[in-house]
Amino acid sequence: MGKEHNQIPELYDFFEENREFYLVQEYIDGYDLSYEMEQGKPWSEADVIQLLQEILEVLDFVHQNNVIHRDIKPLNLMRRYSDNKIVLIDFGVVKEISALGVNAQGKISSTVPIGTRGYMPNEQFYGHPKLCSDIYAVGMTAIQALTGLPPQELHIDSFTLEVIWREKAQVSKILADILTKMVQRDYKQRYTDAGEVLQDLKKSGLLSLIITTSLKPIKINHKYGYIDRMGRVVIPPQFNYAADFSEELAVVKIGKKFGYIDKTGKLVISPQFDDAWEFSEELALVNIDDKWGYIDKTGKLIISPQFDDAWQFSEELARVEIDDKWGYIDKTGKLVISPQFDEAEDFSQELAWVKIGEQERYIDKTGRFIY
Repeated sequence: MGKEHNQIPELYDFFEENREFYLVQEYIDGYDLSYEMEQGKPWSEADVIQLLQEILEVLDFVHQNNVIHRDIKPLNLMRRYSDNKIVLIDFGVVKEISALGVNAQGKISSTVPIGTRGYMPNEQFYGHPKLCSDIYAVGMTAIQALTGLPPQELHIDSFTLEVIWREKAQVSKILADILTKMVQRDYKQRYTDAGEVLQDLKKSGLLSLIITTSLKPIKINHKYGYIDRMGRVVIPPQFNYAADFSEELAVVKIGKKFGYIDKTGKLVISPQFDDAWEFSEELALVNIDDKWGYIDKTGKLIISPQFDDAWQFSEELARVEIDDKWGYIDKTGKLVISPQFDEAEDFSQELAWVKIGEQERYIDKTGRFIY
């Protein structure tokens, strides 16, 4: 199948040696999705919808060829570096439907339960995988992204035997209903294949949510634009420089000046700054005539440029440099801790590291030395 779809690795060869079976497959330069799915860090609904679309579009091709993957999970979903697309790997456990055993009742059967606990539905565990078994695995992968919890940490309802997950996620009813149908214990209640899920996603209007999410800057022919998770160009290359989005806006450079765009590519703050940083806690650090100040999201100067150096706000305070000494200001620009430190770091968990001469200390938000 790899020759027919560029998001499936090509199989080059296979052989048996010392009673072991080996596959030689195309190398995918990328990383598996377990690196994106950090435990305890749920994805946004829009990102999960996009993930579903990416996986299901590849899986739809697989299912149209009457093939069951049987081991879909984050470790078998690669994000390819070259184009940011999902590649479905580990087809070493795939069985074509035509090659599976058929029992006396004419039903597909298999004596070997291949898959991974948590992502593998009941019928597959008992050796009877179906196309909808893959749908269960995709659903559990999406739920993992949405909740920040691996399947093994989700409980099972003792009465219905269904996975309990909704209360652990911030999710719309439409998407929750689709995911619930994908992971039904009874395979007859599930979507039959990937194409059917995609059709429901399109009908629901959920796919419209992913157009401007998860954008990353990319440089093409000496100009910067933005691509989405699937590698599609969303904002055409046109900037001399572009930074990551933060709080829905991104710093871009046009000519010699910096401004800010929204996720449609519209300039919301015109290029007027000599340098600029991303927004943090609703304010952004900007430079005018070698002095640093802060603007809000309308571009209004909230704290006039007056500092020799400065950093973003963290826990309501920002460190600033005046005459080679560091202190801290609040969001009105008031110095709440006078410039007295040779070095200083941002506040984190109510404390900040500072250095005076050779002495390193920690201070609280009043400037008092804690230790």
